[in-house]
Amino acid sequence: MTMHLPLPTRLSTALGRALSSALSCALLPTVVSLGGAALWMPAAQAQSYNSGGSVPGWPSFIAMGAIGGPNITPPTGNSHGGNDDFGGRPVDVVFKYAGVNGNGDPGVIDPPTNAWRMTNDLTTLSQINAHPMRVAIVEYTAQMSGGFNTDDFTNGPPGQASGTPTASYLMGRHLSSLAADAQMLATYPVKWNGELFQGSLLMNPDLLGAIQQNGYIGTVNAALPAGAVDTAIAQALCLMTTSRSYTNHSNPNGLPSAPYLGKTYTGTPVQILQALLADTYPVWSIDSQGDAYWNTAINNQTSGSTKSQVGQWFDACVANPAYDRAKYRPPVFPAGFDGWVQANNWLIRALAPNDSVTFGWQENLWAAGSGFWPHQTLTNKQVASTFSTPVTNWLKANAPSAMARGGATGVHFVLFDRYEMDDSAAPGAATLYNARSWDNVLTAVGQVSKNFKNLPVMLWQLPGSHLPNTKEPQPQLFQDTPGAYVFSTAPVYFFGDANLTSDLSNLIHGPAGGSTNTAVGNYKLDCSAFAYHCLNANDTYGQYLRQYKGLPNNYDWSKPHGKLALAAKKNVFAILWGGGNTTNVIKNFSNSDDHGWLAGKIQQYYTNPTPVVLH
Repeated sequence: MTMHLPLPTRLSTALGRALSSALSCALLPTVVSLGGAALWMPAAQAQSYNSGGSVPGWPSFIAMGAIGGPNITPPTGNSHGGNDDFGGRPVDVVFKYAGVNGNGDPGVIDPPTNAWRMTNDLTTLSQINAHPMRVAIVEYTAQMSGGFNTDDFTNGPPGQASGTPTASYLMGRHLSSLAADAQMLATYPVKWNGELFQGSLLMNPDLLGAIQQNGYIGTVNAALPAGAVDTAIAQALCLMTTSRSYTNHSNPNGLPSAPYLGKTYTGTPVQILQALLADTYPVWSIDSQGDAYWNTAINNQTSGSTKSQVGQWFDACVANPAYDRAKYRPPVFPAGFDGWVQANNWLIRALAPNDSVTFGWQENLWAAGSGFWPHQTLTNKQVASTFSTPVTNWLKANAPSAMARGGATGVHFVLFDRYEMDDSAAPGAATLYNARSWDNVLTAVGQVSKNFKNLPVMLWQLPGSHLPNTKEPQPQLFQDTPGAYVFSTAPVYFFGDANLTSDLSNLIHGPAGGSTNTAVGNYKLDCSAFAYHCLNANDTYGQYLRQYKGLPNNYDWSKPHGKLALAAKKNVFAILWGGGNTTNVIKNFSNSDDHGWLAGKIQQYYTNPTPVVLH
């Protein structure tokens, strides 16, 4: 029986994206005072923050990350409520969706302001926390999180994209946006302690999974005939690598004088943007629809038929895509989906050479047909036949460039997304994970990694809440409702929770017959073979959590059981937590921070982080 992932699960990444777009061992930790706030920071770090890992520029230990985004005001040691307010809660990387709407903004050449603003935030935070951080930007050069479409593969006058019929040259604009982010991250990295901490690009969540799960590959291949991608690459290179001059007469703040008024800037569009922002040109204007230099409206129009300067330059590149062909020599990309993937990869490496920006494509745990498969008792061979082999075979046949490492078009890693939800959010969408489930996931991603020459693995958007229990004074409430709770297992699986009794007797057990949020330990699962596959038909969630290796009462959640070391053996190099509506390390969108539970676990982890495994 083939089971497809329920629609709400597949849309959850899009929902979180929209929300997030709004608005070996160390010495014991020490506490310092900065601005009146007590901050955690390590006294020393034996393992490298910036080398020796399986991915260039990443730590030699499994990195920890979180969702964030540009602050309106600079973060401090005790600020709260900002998207990047990680003062006192160090992580190694903060990720954010590119652009305005978080869906790739079809028809818009997005300015790389998120990367610029976050680099400023994280440089400040690295100093505050005495712990370096990196920027990761989630890129959509095509997206199917909300359902099938080939709009993003069109590249012509208005009318070709059904979702945005007034938009023109979507593929060329998408690739130009990607180029801008790659250039910004490469030339404007986080700086700390005399070192540069380069950023990363996370490519096209849900795209590979949706195409495989739904059999879209034939239609997608047909949408990308020979020469189509080459033309879009030429347009992006023309726009983003050509040096031009721009005299600024825009005065968004209405100032009587400003360094940028009447000044002529020379360079590529990103270089000019960097110079404008360095001269205190307001970033809010660049992020608006009406800025004269670079704006965020469809076709980069400011009003009527008028376009921003970047929009005008792009139009000129459509008419004549000239660029330095001695310096930039793109290959002839083959027709079809993999040629398009190659083009994305090549563009990043051409504009951010020498691994100055690392990147990888996202794959889904539901790509092989259903999100429920991890909830079965499976041998390694059964995990392979259920997930790893069909996913590997599909990728090798249809998108090998998304997994090929190194060279002119190779990636640095692959990221896997369970889907962005706390476990308690949608039990009908396979969100209730126990230790067996997470073991299966690690086995699966390790197998896929091995099938592609031990390609490093990032676990992305894992839910950051924990198991609520009677020992803690304030378990995280669901929507601030007494008697309703938010919970997940991933952090407890990796870190353990000494507050839990070994038999889970102090797990909150609410009234039977209620929702996951109210019943918690007494929640009645769908224990069928095609859902959660419990040992007994009437098992509760509390009983299900204790089931392990085919036995009842066989897992102790108070201990970590070496699961981070297991993840390292499966080639995991980073775990990124949270989402726009999923528990995070800090509370910065509609998510919660679980009263700092995960932040505390990560701080403790940094005193003895888990080394990555090198091959």
